[in-house]
Amino acid sequence: MESKIVSTALGIAAIGAIGAHIAATTLQNTPDSYNLDMRPYVGGWSVPGWRFFAPNPGNQNVHLLVRTRDAEGTLVSDWKDVTPPVHHSVFNVLINPRSRGPKALFDAMQQLTVMRDNYAGLDWIFKSLPYELVADTCRGLIKDSVGPRFQYLLMNYVPSAPESERMQPILVSQWLAINTEGAAG
Repeated sequence: MESKIVSTALGIAAIGAIGAHIAATTLQNTPDSYNLDMRPYVGGWSVPGWRFFAPNPGNQNVHLLVRTRDAEGTLVSDWKDVTPPVHHSVFNVLINPRSRGPKALFDAMQQLTVMRDNYAGLDWIFKSLPYELVADTCRGLIKDSVGPRFQYLLMNYVPSAPESERMQPILVSQWLAINTEGAAG
């Protein structure tokens, strides 16, 4: 009887400790844009940006914009946001279906950001695999577009930055052929 009470008490204590650990970890890793109002309740403790399983904090949203032009280059469309949506649900904690494509695209866009930040030459960037992956993704998203050429723009949106600095362009591609059988350039 006594051992059952001790076992139950230890089980409850273990569950409580795990719950406290998860709550503290979540609070520690909550993005700044969501936790600004929580700071008074954590004793002035600075709550850093989101960084679960990543060396580089994901404190920005990356957007992929595309525009097309006609063969002569006289008609150029407006930029259109073609960023694939990332579906969030309660079940994504356990299983994350349909996330490989957006994750691969996000990783490629992050690699292009790193190349740009490290002053890589444009000719090197334009020949890189991340550049080609983003270009191929754009081709798949704009199949029905008018015009034989397109250009993409990677744009960071930083919600926690001052309003004048929230939109940050990363990279504008060359004009590329929508039909991959045509010449790029």
